[in-house]
Amino acid sequence: MSGEPARQLKRARAEWICFAPADDAAAQAALMADRRPVLSRSVLLGGCALILAFMLQAVWRNVPYAGEAVLFGPLALGAWVAGLVLFPGRGLLFHAELGDGGLLLRRQARRLPGWDKSVLLDLTQLQRLEVVTYGGALQVYRTAAPLARVELLLYTTLADCPLIRVVGLNLPVPQRWSLCQIKEELLRRCKLAGIPVTETFGPLSQQSGAIRARWPQA
Repeated sequence: MSGEPARQLKRARAEWICFAPADDAAAQAALMADRRPVLSRSVLLGGCALILAFMLQAVWRNVPYAGEAVLFGPLALGAWVAGLVLFPGRGLLFHAELGDGGLLLRRQARRLPGWDKSVLLDLTQLQRLEVVTYGGALQVYRTAAPLARVELLLYTTLADCPLIRVVGLNLPVPQRWSLCQIKEELLRRCKLAGIPVTETFGPLSQQSGAIRARWPQA
């Protein structure tokens, strides 16, 4: 409807985005091989900037610990860089954005197969939507129990991406890393457009790795 105001863009960070089963299998194999998928440049640059700022302010103000800062600052800087490069972290960067242009899924997990891939999915390209909700801790910041997650299965008309799987946190409060708002808005739009929607519930306290493990790997 042309008179409808533009809807606010909703962003979320997903834990995994699979554009094709073969692509997912290759990425899973890379993780099992203990390769580092992501080097967070923002954390690297931020840590370096803090260390350099500490050294410069110590020298500029000529504080008593200026000598120690100049002596140990480069060592700390080198250890910081080496730790980020060598530490076998599992951090991934998968982003989901929902706006008037459709659902944009971006996979930025470096050093994984297909890491720089993105798909803009319009509702006219969506045949069916399945939503699987996994229960988890309600008080997410007061317990060590696994968090609630949601799995989106997008059946599309795209030849190279007939089934797109997205999994991420389903926190009941607005957070950048939660898919809760995107899920609710996508469900609303699909029902208005007459797109078939299926909502089911998965096992309680399901981990992201366990959700991925049951996907077809062929």
